[in-house]
Amino acid sequence: MFVLIDCNNFFVSCERLFNPKLEGKPVVVLSSNDGCVVARSQEAKDLGIKMGEPYFMIQALCERCRVEVFSSNFSLYGNLSRRVMSILHDFCGDIEIYSIDEAFLSFPDSEPLDALMASSHHLRQKIRQWTGIPISIGIAPTKTLAKVANRRAKKELKTGVCELSTLNTQTEVLSRLPVEEVWGIGSRTKNALHTIGIRTAKDFRDADSLMIRSKLGVVGERILWELRGKNCLALSETAPKQSITRSRSFGQIVTALADLEEAIANHVFSAARKLREQNEYANALYVFVEFLTDKTKGLRESHSCTVTFSQPTSDTGRMIAAAKNALASLFQKDLSYKKCGVILLNLVPEYHVNGDLFAPRPDPKRIQLGKTLDAINKQYGKETVTYAAMGTEHTWECRSNRRSLCFTSAWDELPIVS
Repeated sequence: MFVLIDCNNFFVSCERLFNPKLEGKPVVVLSSNDGCVVARSQEAKDLGIKMGEPYFMIQALCERCRVEVFSSNFSLYGNLSRRVMSILHDFCGDIEIYSIDEAFLSFPDSEPLDALMASSHHLRQKIRQWTGIPISIGIAPTKTLAKVANRRAKKELKTGVCELSTLNTQTEVLSRLPVEEVWGIGSRTKNALHTIGIRTAKDFRDADSLMIRSKLGVVGERILWELRGKNCLALSETAPKQSITRSRSFGQIVTALADLEEAIANHVFSAARKLREQNEYANALYVFVEFLTDKTKGLRESHSCTVTFSQPTSDTGRMIAAAKNALASLFQKDLSYKKCGVILLNLVPEYHVNGDLFAPRPDPKRIQLGKTLDAINKQYGKETVTYAAMGTEHTWECRSNRRSLCFTSAWDELPIVS
């Protein structure tokens, strides 16, 4: 049996945790640079606010209906996510963290369903008590059915826990579920399925598998078998990424090379930290900048450059120097820059890195320096110790005017009880 844990309206729940006055009120959280809606409370959904909707299009509605609007606070969300996942790890060793607010757990067939249901209710209460985050739990023989069960637990059941272990129950629920709500299908293929008479998840489950394969390929057929209760998607550990990207839009137009260099250095610093977390080295570095070609319409173009290292590296200082050199070749004085970023390419595990007779050997002290900086920043805050190239003012940073405090991850922003 698979158990899917999903934090309810996670970003909104995080904001409400330290601001109880938000309970019962419409709340939305915006993306980086306060661009689009990335999270909504149920009250905001009831007002017709859609996921991904640009904020400027709903600003009047938010002001008229007194919607509470927040900038993304990823430091807070990430910290609370790690707390929830830590509890799940203690609850079950077989776990796949699917996203910042979702995780799949796996239990053997020998586990009695009644015991699993009781444990799930206890887990839900425990996470709410220990972290303040409400969750929904779906239980089913496959991941896809667990997704369906979780959706029902969140939207239809007050208990917050739903199991779909029997064929009759699955048929009843799937017959009322629009096909586009099935995990892995979505609205893009809805119209194609509607043309062949498939409108509900039950219609999809009962369709001919060869026909579905011809329409949606192997992935679509796999979803069909999952809805029939045949497990096709086992738990998988999160695999190391083949590339690491860090980029952000600027909060204002940037025209100075010094500002671009600071931003690029910050992106490299963040990417290199992630690289070392994965115990990997990068063979190349891709640098790109985006600039406005039409300010009235917001049209953009980009310039880019790739730097290949003589041998793989995880040295932050070396990568910052390479990125700044690449940026110097891309920069033009008369352009209005709106975004920049870096991508670390061709990643290889640390133990696969071979020496090069014709290249200088990596300095062990430089390697240790990176690890030491990571350890200090992990313990005392992510930018306790940085490189001078990263600057301090950061006037180019993306807009975050509505960000709440980092209540759990910054000493000077801890909540004060009087």
